[in-house]
Amino acid sequence: MNSIKSVLRYVLTIHFSALLLLSVFRFILLLSNTTNLNDESVTLATITTALTKGIWFDNVIACYISILPLVVLLVLGFCKQLNKISIKIFNFYYIILFGLVFAISASDIPYFNYFFKHLNSSIFNWKEEGGSALQLVLQEPSYYIYFFIFVVILVLFSTIVIRTGRITLKQGQSKLSKKQYSVYIAISIIVIGLCLLGIRGRAGENPIKTSQAYFCNNSFLNQLGLNPTFFLLRSIIENSKKHISANHLMKDEDALSIVQNELNINCDKEAHFPILRNIDGCKENKDINIVLILMESMSAEFLSMKEGSLTPYLNELIKESYYFENFYSAGTHTNQGVVATLFGLPSLFDKNIMKNVEIAKCQGIPRILSKRGYQTSFFVTHESQYDNMNAFLLENGIQRMYAQEDYPASKVVNGYGVQDDYLFEYAMKRIIEQSKQKTPFFTTILTISNHPPYIVPEKFKLVSKEPCEQIVAFADDAIRQFMSEAKKQDWYKNTIFVLLGDHGKLVGKTTYDMPLSYNHIPLIIHSALFDDAPKVFENLGGQIDITPTLLGLLDYSFDNNTLGIDIIKQKRPYIFFTSDDMMGCINSKHFYVYNPITKNEGLYDYKSKNIINERNSYISLADSMRNYSTSMLITTDYLLKNNLTRVN
Repeated sequence: MNSIKSVLRYVLTIHFSALLLLSVFRFILLLSNTTNLNDESVTLATITTALTKGIWFDNVIACYISILPLVVLLVLGFCKQLNKISIKIFNFYYIILFGLVFAISASDIPYFNYFFKHLNSSIFNWKEEGGSALQLVLQEPSYYIYFFIFVVILVLFSTIVIRTGRITLKQGQSKLSKKQYSVYIAISIIVIGLCLLGIRGRAGENPIKTSQAYFCNNSFLNQLGLNPTFFLLRSIIENSKKHISANHLMKDEDALSIVQNELNINCDKEAHFPILRNIDGCKENKDINIVLILMESMSAEFLSMKEGSLTPYLNELIKESYYFENFYSAGTHTNQGVVATLFGLPSLFDKNIMKNVEIAKCQGIPRILSKRGYQTSFFVTHESQYDNMNAFLLENGIQRMYAQEDYPASKVVNGYGVQDDYLFEYAMKRIIEQSKQKTPFFTTILTISNHPPYIVPEKFKLVSKEPCEQIVAFADDAIRQFMSEAKKQDWYKNTIFVLLGDHGKLVGKTTYDMPLSYNHIPLIIHSALFDDAPKVFENLGGQIDITPTLLGLLDYSFDNNTLGIDIIKQKRPYIFFTSDDMMGCINSKHFYVYNPITKNEGLYDYKSKNIINERNSYISLADSMRNYSTSMLITTDYLLKNNLTRVN
């Protein structure tokens, strides 16, 4: 047998043996968590899907390990230099690296059973809860069985590796003809290419992420598909990143005290859920549908540009709706807008809460409504794993996510997927299907067209000479078409439509370090159920207020564990927001700006567009706005770190 064929057999035999043994660990994890399978959504098909995804993730780790011996041994084979020393080196290489992977998989089982999450970077913080808990698990005699399983599997794998190496050396190195060289070079290139693809995990635009394991509403099955080594490494990478924060300004306990006072929370300062408020509403289930549209980069300033010609439909809709003219996004990125709008959590500067490999469990409107029997769905234009969105939403009350994977390839126009008009057309079909189920639905639609690169249909190029303005008109018209179609449906009269920007955009001249147009967004709440519309609200509000405000309109009793308030019934002294490395706070006249890196701060009369820093003239006001904002952000960080963002 020629050496090239021997090398391929050697590498592939070890590779697939490792995958088989890693599956053994996953089966053990499955068998030790049967209580988590007592769910109507759990079927043989969903369990099979989770196990299949597990092999997918295992293969990523295996390919990382296999790529080096594959390339080196193939080169030695072609050069007829394959020998006993090279095989022994790679025998040792395989046993050490896969031994480490097996050790992590074995340790992960008792850790998961204890914490209901995989091994993560917290295990290195021995003074923290995660580390001490891991010590407790590893020192518990009842868990020694997993160490025994690890030893057995490692011995078995080592035997396979050594035996495979011996067989490879016995094959000899026959001479190859020119034709055989060409064939085996082609085969080698294909195998190396497949290995590199395996490392990447997928052929899509982005490499595999932990969110690819999430596919249903059963948290255990979603996590079952994750490879513990992959998860641990991703956790280490994510947590090694330094994020901007305002924690240097205030202690956690002081922040919690300020927030409790501002939100009129009279609970014990030592309460387990420090911001929890029980909101009483009507006991009757009204079964009112909600369609929430998050409009990409829709700054409130667009509505008045060129006498409203860019957004004629939105301006007309305002005349029939509730309109909040002093409304602000939590941050300047879509992920921040989604988290704030649906789950009432502020933006923590440059941190992406959704992207953390350890999924934050949040008490937002999707979970609250799903527990009341609502169908909950979410529509995006791009890939579902973008920003870890799929994993985060499925773990927090969204039952079905529709994404680029569901749309025809012919409709995908760029890296962000399909255009808004097709997104709305597709969403309408699915909503009509949902309406036939005779249960209320909560649907979120996240648009994208108003994000570069712009794909502007010809007829909208007459609106302006600027593509960034033309696309706003297109986005507005796509919403018009959707709403026009919705009015034809039976469920329209029993539905509340919520339209707001996911964040704003730079519009016009920049006056301050934080362009207000990036956070000032429109909020339009429209429904045939409102007999007092139109109505304009001057109250300050933000995306974090959406959950309590909508549940207030539904008149539902619920546990409010968000930083938001019902801005129809209550008033805020300020609303706060961030923009990567800046923090802003607004009242009816002044705009406070703070940079936690440079420690620079300013206070401006934004109503008159005054550029003079009035910080020294209104010291107490500036201090009040800073304390209000930082206390909210620090409290959010505290809740996330201590897993206190979900009540049930």
